[in-house]
Amino acid sequence: MARRRRPIRDMLVVLAVVSAFEVRAQQPSDAEASPASEPQGEVLDDRLRKLEAMNRAIVERLDRSERERLRSEDRYRSLESRYEDLLKRLDAKPDAEADALPDPLPPRPAFREPGRQPDDDRPRGLAEHARGGAFADRLLIGAFGEGFGLKTEDDEYQLRFRVLDQTDFKVFSPGNQIPASSGIYIPRVRVYFEGQLTRLFQYEVSIQRSVEGVWDLLDGNVDVNIDPRFKVKFGRTLVPYSYDWYDHLEQYFITPERSLFPLNFGLSRSAGLMAHGRLFEDRVQYAVGGFDGHLVGVADNNSTRDAVSYLNARPFAQSERWPWLRNLNLGVSGYLGQQVRPQKPLPMRTSLQSSENDEAAQQATSLFLAFNEDVYLLGGHSALAAHVAWYVGGLSFEAEWQGGRDHYARAGSFQPVSVPVSGNHITASYFVTGEKVTDRSRVDPLRPFDPLRNGWGPGAFEPFARYSGLRLGETVFKSGLSDPNVWTNSIGMTDIGLNWYPTSFIKIYFDWQHAMYGSPVMLNKDLRSNVNDLFWIRGQLYY
Repeated sequence: MARRRRPIRDMLVVLAVVSAFEVRAQQPSDAEASPASEPQGEVLDDRLRKLEAMNRAIVERLDRSERERLRSEDRYRSLESRYEDLLKRLDAKPDAEADALPDPLPPRPAFREPGRQPDDDRPRGLAEHARGGAFADRLLIGAFGEGFGLKTEDDEYQLRFRVLDQTDFKVFSPGNQIPASSGIYIPRVRVYFEGQLTRLFQYEVSIQRSVEGVWDLLDGNVDVNIDPRFKVKFGRTLVPYSYDWYDHLEQYFITPERSLFPLNFGLSRSAGLMAHGRLFEDRVQYAVGGFDGHLVGVADNNSTRDAVSYLNARPFAQSERWPWLRNLNLGVSGYLGQQVRPQKPLPMRTSLQSSENDEAAQQATSLFLAFNEDVYLLGGHSALAAHVAWYVGGLSFEAEWQGGRDHYARAGSFQPVSVPVSGNHITASYFVTGEKVTDRSRVDPLRPFDPLRNGWGPGAFEPFARYSGLRLGETVFKSGLSDPNVWTNSIGMTDIGLNWYPTSFIKIYFDWQHAMYGSPVMLNKDLRSNVNDLFWIRGQLYY
């Protein structure tokens, strides 16, 4: 290429010079030139100057092209040299590593199924793995968001680890209550393992240590994700009754604990089978299923099942006309079941959801009603609930009404006593630091408080207030199920406080809980009172 371009350039230069001489030769001499021919000479001189300028421009462009070509050739030679060097290093690397490192895997044991050919002694699954079939190796990617996680590149296989840790500092007033005692308690420590085995099968396994001090299975279920409109879940999971129970987990509560009715009459977690999903562009959420009727304790000793259903509607979820109503929730839920085998009921509590009646559980909360020693749960139980929840801007508003009926029997009697119960709560909170909410989920402060990372913001502040009420029918006293001289069958309770979110993973509750009893409650053997106070700080870590 270079040899071809140089003669062309030289030839153009020669042609330009020759042309210039020819033009000069054709011009008349000064002696011969006449006045009439002077303009013609000037025209020829101008044409000659333009031709020379054109020739210079052509030569300069040819020079630039030549320089660029030479630079390109140098770069190409450099890259080619580096490529050849890399190939040599790659060819030499396997041999060097083979000499330096031992085989990380021991030889596979011989295995042969009846009728297998001797050319492959491995099990069928391992053979498919080696051939890159269904069990082919997949690259795992680590991630951190709401917990640590591992997943494949195509997101088909996932495993996430999450941790919840809650610590309570409680001060009761009066301070000489029995059994309630001021002190430090651990209501929940949980470890979650969740993810999916292909997009069809999602799973969750979690364990918990509660105030009783015992580690036990919290959740263990598989969710078959057939379609967002229809899924099937089986195993131990949240029972779809009451918005206060089913919509969001404990780590996202506005107040430290649930309101009075679900705290004492909620179905908690049970083993069962349910269908659930979301319809009409996420406007309707439903769940319906059958569960083991687990009420208290670790193991279920009931022989029948509970039918449970839940319906939540967001009628303005896609509204362009009323965007401030998009996160308005309206719904109902209910359950119907039968307690066949007698079971000891738990006492009614103000600030703790527990599945046992041990000493630690009684010390961590005030009691307002306890059943006599010879009383058992026996017979039918049912409940209905209606709820409204609204999230707009920084405001969270939740309200629910509940009503139910339980049956109790006394030892030696086969005639269950029906006891009606009703409850309600109204809860509101607002983020004064500007955070926006669409539901109760993780909060990301606009200005986190993290001094070690130069984050000197205030975090997120959320003042809250709640009124909660609960009332049992007079039958609970008239039938001798409980002592009216010691306990009350009605209670109203307020919670006023502040939530502080320094970061997305830390939350601190400050709560003043004031209980108002319908009749005096025995706080200790010498003290009966119509009121009771709890000053409550909870620190929470969840990621």
